[in-house]
Amino acid sequence: MTEPDEELRALAAAYALDALEGEELRRFEAELARSPELRAEVDGFRAVAAGLGAETPELAPPPSLKAGLFARLDETPQLSPADAESAAGPAEAAPSAAEPTEPAARLRTPAEPAASAPGDELAARRGRRRLVTTLAAAASVAILAIGVVIGIGWSGPNGWGAQRELAALEAAPDAQRQTVEVSGGGEVTVLWSAELGRSAVMADGLPELGASHDYELWYIDEAGPAPAGLVGANSWRVLEGDFVDGMVVGLTVEPAGGSEQPTTEPIAAVQT
Repeated sequence: MTEPDEELRALAAAYALDALEGEELRRFEAELARSPELRAEVDGFRAVAAGLGAETPELAPPPSLKAGLFARLDETPQLSPADAESAAGPAEAAPSAAEPTEPAARLRTPAEPAASAPGDELAARRGRRRLVTTLAAAASVAILAIGVVIGIGWSGPNGWGAQRELAALEAAPDAQRQTVEVSGGGEVTVLWSAELGRSAVMADGLPELGASHDYELWYIDEAGPAPAGLVGANSWRVLEGDFVDGMVVGLTVEPAGGSEQPTTEPIAAVQT
């Protein structure tokens, strides 16, 4: 039994990560079926990959990462579809039937494929492997971006601006938070920064109210309660209005759409 050549050995790691396709995949699997040595290499790479995934601890990204990403996005120029088409330049005109793109002597039929030098084929395979590496790196960046901004709308209480405000709150040097249980089930966490004059509420596990009622947030001070927005049973929002240290952040159940003044007793209240 002959040993697999060096080129196939070099593809073992890529195969273990499902990164081969086409002719390379077919050649590799044909050799894999008859080579115990190659199977052992693939098994080894798979064991290492599984071990890395199991042993790597989960790390929460620092709050500054999210704020930094939004800042970079704000600095990136955005092109309209018309500008993007203009920047791409005019499309090349298709050759007419009267203007052949290749002399007749060089035209080939499907039965006569173009010959390629061994060096060209090797260079193409190396190029594909570099492409796999590049795409993997790009995918990692995309996954990070998606993990940070998933769920963002461009407007609304959980939209782009609210996401940026929440990121700034989390990164504020004087940020404080407190979690309290809600009467009837669930809990709410209040996050605030006196320096920024803003606060946010994260609701978790509150009973669903249906279409006839909403949970409403309030800023409560010596002047009385002021409406600060609605929040879902398992959602979050940055409160409307300016926050001042010492305020109470309250939560009530109100008719759908909210009220100008509370119509029920607070089911949760946090003294900041």
